[in-house]
Amino acid sequence: MDDVELMEGSSDFGRLVAEVEASGERVRVTEEGEPDRVLLAAAELAALEYWAARHHKGARPEEEPALGCPPGPTTYGPYLGLSRPHGGMTLIRGSVVVAELRDAEAVAWLEEQAGYGRGGNMGPKQSAAFAEFLARQAPDGDGR
Repeated sequence: MDDVELMEGSSDFGRLVAEVEASGERVRVTEEGEPDRVLLAAAELAALEYWAARHHKGARPEEEPALGCPPGPTTYGPYLGLSRPHGGMTLIRGSVVVAELRDAEAVAWLEEQAGYGRGGNMGPKQSAAFAEFLARQAPDGDGR
């Protein structure tokens, strides 16, 4: 995943959306060096939301809308950005949703819940074997 210090209004934003659409790789958008938002493929977001809903018995409860009425669409090359009332942006090309720009904390929460949803989908034998496999794995890093 690439880190980019960039605002949506930047001329390079359309290029980043094209990169995400073509590769499926995420781009983390930072503000003053801190992760702020994540640009990810729409299909990846849909999968995360599906698995998170299996664990959480539905999607994350939406907070109050960040915007009373979202601003009009913004054009980024061949992409059209549609702001969402709860924050973030949906990016479309033609009539196809290709990417989403979401809050980094919301994406992290979805990933955590999706992990629980995927794990909860295993049968008891498979879950026990997976837990044993994870216990045998070496720690990340140099082991010190």
